[in-house]
Amino acid sequence: MLVVEMRFPGGRYHATPWGRNVNEGVVEWPPSPYRLARALIDVCRRRRPDWTDQRLEGVIGALETPAGFRLPPATASHTRSYLSSNTKDITKKQKVFDAFVVVDRAEWLLAVFDADVDEAVARDLADLLSELNYFGRSESWVEMRLSRDVNLVALNCLPAGETDERAGLDPVRVACLRGESSYTGLPDQPRVGRGNKARAFSWLDAVSMSTSELLGDGWSAPPSQAMVDFMLPRNALQPRFNERRATTRNRFSVATFALQSSVLPRVTDTVPFAERIRAHLMGIHRRLVGGDLDGVSPLFSGKAAGGGPAQGHGHIFVMPLDEDSDGRIDHLIVKSSQEFDASELQALDGLRSVWQPNGRPDVRIVLVSLANEVTGQSSKIWISTTPFVTGRHHRKGRGKYHAWLADEIRKECGFHGLPEPASVEWIDRSQVGGHPFRWMEFVRSRKGRAPLRGHGCILTFDEEVKGPFTLGALAHFGMGLFSSGS
Repeated sequence: MLVVEMRFPGGRYHATPWGRNVNEGVVEWPPSPYRLARALIDVCRRRRPDWTDQRLEGVIGALETPAGFRLPPATASHTRSYLSSNTKDITKKQKVFDAFVVVDRAEWLLAVFDADVDEAVARDLADLLSELNYFGRSESWVEMRLSRDVNLVALNCLPAGETDERAGLDPVRVACLRGESSYTGLPDQPRVGRGNKARAFSWLDAVSMSTSELLGDGWSAPPSQAMVDFMLPRNALQPRFNERRATTRNRFSVATFALQSSVLPRVTDTVPFAERIRAHLMGIHRRLVGGDLDGVSPLFSGKAAGGGPAQGHGHIFVMPLDEDSDGRIDHLIVKSSQEFDASELQALDGLRSVWQPNGRPDVRIVLVSLANEVTGQSSKIWISTTPFVTGRHHRKGRGKYHAWLADEIRKECGFHGLPEPASVEWIDRSQVGGHPFRWMEFVRSRKGRAPLRGHGCILTFDEEVKGPFTLGALAHFGMGLFSSGS
């Protein structure tokens, strides 16, 4: 066994998989043996020009049979640059992606090859590896060395035929080196030049072919390359967060989004829309923490440590808003009683779209601001925009119905840190905007359950209150939303 050990002092590996465009933002992981072979040929031509082709072929041939990889924890990331298009319009820019893998600077990646070579070839290979100072794009600084000591059990990325295709593994195509024996068996040998001046050339020349030579000779893929399926751990390129809550320099507890679609959701569908937003945030955060459902933030899930519903109002409020009063949701506030940590902010930033039922187009979502409190209006008068619902029931001995309901409103204000309203005036439909929906038109339950009875009111406070805010049994899903009446 030959083990090529590599680490990246810059903490990044920049490389695009063979056959993919750089602007697709896809990263090569694991690093391909075919890329390694070509890098060694290049460094040999520049640093060891006196070596014969036969000597170099012996070194490159040792990389023919990759047995597997030991990949360190890593994360896929990218930068976006907006470059000039060289036109008179200076605002016309071309977006260019630079995708890369982020790894710990001290971690070693192992590429294992099932090769039995003599000591002279091994010394030559070690010599060339020591001369490599970058691998992939030039910003991928690298340190490489050769060893023969490897624990095969520690390998976590193996050829598809040598590992169980069990849950937690995904296939990935890796560009490997077609050996000299396989190359000579090809039905059509590549040739250099055209017409009468064409001539056959060697396996080493084929490995060294440039892209322009490949295209000029009509090859759709390099004749010296073989694409091999490996099984990659599903979380191999996922961010990893500490068990304790990560912190950020800036402290935010409110995220505001703008919505865009040719068919925006109606305000009467506030609850199901808010449910989809919450589910989408949970899914994004689950992927960020490596796919572990138990790792999903309780701010998003609303679950206690034991899996049951969280007590109180510690989880997020999802508040869909109709700011232009046309009867359709066009903005969204996600509010928490505590600050979002780094992974939760990343999940909020990853909220880009959400589906709609019945064939309606997706809603595109743009994060427009982060703040530590709702930056709305202050007013003494607040009017119901969506119906107030309560899970508690009125029964005899609790006084008249609307008096009892007003007491429920006052209790809810206390639960949410609001002052007690001086008066509660009941209204039979929404009075905000040009679409006066009746309360019965709103979806007033979750997941197909029986709808709760809805009511609306005008709250008057003795002092100014900041909002918007929600009250009631479905306050976390946009029910009981109050908008400023002044």
